[in-house]
Amino acid sequence: MKKKTTFLFLFFIILVVILYLFVPKFRGLLYDAAYPFLSGLESISEKIENTTQLIKDKYSLIEENRKLKEKLEILKAEIVSLRFLELENQRLREIANFATLFPDYEYISAKIIGYSPDNLSKVVFINAGEKNNISKGDLVVANGNLFGMIFEVGKFSSKVLLISDRNFKITARTRKTKEVVFYQGYDSNRGILKLVMPEQDIRIGDIVETADVDGSYPEGIPIGKISSIEYREGEFFKKVFVSIDIHPFSTKYVVVIKRKKIQE
Repeated sequence: MKKKTTFLFLFFIILVVILYLFVPKFRGLLYDAAYPFLSGLESISEKIENTTQLIKDKYSLIEENRKLKEKLEILKAEIVSLRFLELENQRLREIANFATLFPDYEYISAKIIGYSPDNLSKVVFINAGEKNNISKGDLVVANGNLFGMIFEVGKFSSKVLLISDRNFKITARTRKTKEVVFYQGYDSNRGILKLVMPEQDIRIGDIVETADVDGSYPEGIPIGKISSIEYREGEFFKKVFVSIDIHPFSTKYVVVIKRKKIQE
């Protein structure tokens, strides 16, 4: 039975070959009959090729995405480094500027590391103290303006009383008229001038700056600008408010100006 089946199969194959070689019409019928099968094979082959290409593209995109992420992290690190250098340069420029303006004083740069835990007192903490030769009463400057005064000193850190605090007081003057005044903190955006006599030439818009009374502080450091003046006939003093522009939460670095000890 098996031999007969094999013989019939071989006979069929030979017959198909003979018809294919010698009967042109049979070729067309054979092509037509084989077309669906060949077309299916081509479609399957194309799908396999497309799938293979998609897999390659996917892994290529994954690898490209990984490399881009690595480059992004490198760029982020470079940006952080550049920002640090920018802040460092800003701090050094500020020190250089003050050293040019006030060459007779000693300067120490410091970083703000903390803030007051309550809303009543306006203080910040810096990373410089006794080890940096900082003393109570030294002035603190930020962005070219008076920022505060050293209030308490530890070995490695110090507390700075801001010019906005009501406990902050300093002898000052008006830049245009040179009138000597006493500045005191009032609130976050204002200070007040105390004991201003009615005859004193105090003007709105004038800059209030530090005054060199005994030589312990450098004169001319800006504190703020006079924003309003109130006076009623018969009063002993004028009520003068000073607008101040300090931003403790966005300030990173400050400059401490060493207070000179006055020999008696």
